[in-house]
Amino acid sequence: MMTEIQSDKLSINRNAQKIYDFLSDLRNYENLMPSSDVSDFNATKEKAELSLKGLGQFNITIEEQVQASLIRLKPKGKLPFSFNIEWHITDNGDEASVVGKINADLNMFMKMMAEPKLRSFVDQQAHKLKTYLENEID
Repeated sequence: MMTEIQSDKLSINRNAQKIYDFLSDLRNYENLMPSSDVSDFNATKEKAELSLKGLGQFNITIEEQVQASLIRLKPKGKLPFSFNIEWHITDNGDEASVVGKINADLNMFMKMMAEPKLRSFVDQQAHKLKTYLENEID
């Protein structure tokens, strides 16, 4: 059963293109990862490898991009369930709003165990994105 897990919707004091450019480079995700749950993070612009507590080691690639509005990431590896991560960016002029979403194929048992952790993961990434980009020197 497909479960959609959504982060808080955050306004970021940067334009949509700046946020899109940042999220389109997987090397930048090291700044967004919760350090207590992620280890062995290595990335190029197009591919990231990491270990996530509870999921193991896997790769992430960009599956789909829509200029300045959507980035869909696809994890690959030996995972206990399939999922993708989406970043939805809405242009609001000088700022933009961002929502992170995880779409996971979870049975009822896995949903009870994994949903809170996945929600925390995507929420932490969204808040770190806001903090990082708003504190970045232009």
